[in-house]
Amino acid sequence: MKKSVISLLVSISLWVSFSFAQQQTSQWPQWKEYVFAEDGFALTLPEDPRPHPDASIPDMTVYTVVVPPHGNLSLRVSHQYRDCAATLAQLRDDALKGKAGTDPASVKDVSVAGHLGLEYQFTGSTWTGWDRYYCVSGRFYTFSTQWPRSDARPPAAMRIVSSFRLIKAESYR
Repeated sequence: MKKSVISLLVSISLWVSFSFAQQQTSQWPQWKEYVFAEDGFALTLPEDPRPHPDASIPDMTVYTVVVPPHGNLSLRVSHQYRDCAATLAQLRDDALKGKAGTDPASVKDVSVAGHLGLEYQFTGSTWTGWDRYYCVSGRFYTFSTQWPRSDARPPAAMRIVSSFRLIKAESYR
């Protein structure tokens, strides 16, 4: 009798675990690469992005996705030429001064396909944020992600940013 009760409990436990694992797997997004030829890039995302004009900076298109478990990520693409060296220098200077909650120790040079960039982390009262900028022939690509301050940076955000690739690098002057 005792063995059959234990056997039954083990079976129920395994069934519940298997059902939960199947449910979790079915809720995981299907990652796929999206190509945006008009903005010169491709990247892999867990869901269809929602491109829209930036409400505060009209020369930018924003591509937004949710990054599990509790974050979001936006890629802003400028459509106006900017001086790469001067703009990156200003961003670096502001970040190193700790403006807008930036952690000066997080400031780091980055690049994509030989084009310069910059990244840093910052905090708000209840959230943490991270920005990465790439400048390609005067066009800026700006990744921004935010998540609850009590959480770690969502791995999905880094997966998205790491998948970013340029598909054309022409002058935008």
